Amino acid sequence: MLKRILAATGLAMFVVTGAAQAQQFQEGTHYRVLERSQSTVDDERIELREFFSYACPFCHQFYPVINNYMRGAPDDVVLVHHPVVFRDDWEPLARAYFVAEQLDIVDDVHGAIFVAYHEENMRLRSVGDAQELFTRYADVDADAVADAWDSFGVETSLRRYDRSARVYGVRATPSLGVNGKYYTDARMAGGADELLQVVDYLIERERQAGQ
Repeated sequence: MLKRILAATGLAMFVVTGAAQAQQFQEGTHYRVLERSQSTVDDERIELREFFSYACPFCHQFYPVINNYMRGAPDDVVLVHHPVVFRDDWEPLARAYFVAEQLDIVDDVHGAIFVAYHEENMRLRSVGDAQELFTRYADVDADAVADAWDSFGVETSLRRYDRSARVYGVRATPSLGVNGKYYTDARMAGGADELLQVVDYLIERERQAGQ
């Protein structure tokens, strides 16, 4: 009997909490539903897509925040970095990310690029800058960086991610997409802390929909 009471109480608490969240976060105010769902990298997990630029000071500040968030995230959530290009001088930075991805050194250099740009005044405008930075922080040959810089794969990623960002309607960085269906940013959510609360709500919504 006690177990049934506790289970019923727990269910009631879950329903009340879910209802409170539904009232707190409203579609069109705190997040948007995409008109057309986007493909995700893993059909078995819920995708959290981070739209960022290395040039964005708020993305630099958000970098440890999203890392800490993912350390506590359940195993069914996967983070995808998505560089965006709002200005011409952001293009080499996005290109540098895709070069790192192609060379499988994102974990080695992702944080280092933020530090170099915002704390060491290294703007990373050219392949030479990328070679200097990548060979400093990763076990990679400078020629491999140069080969990847203008490669077909990197050019394709730049175009594909730009199209995807337009479909998401990305208008600020950092901002987040959830499972190819939702978009939110700090301005919509009401702040950085609220942004991750909205994300938690949307992830749970997707988790429940998948059961």
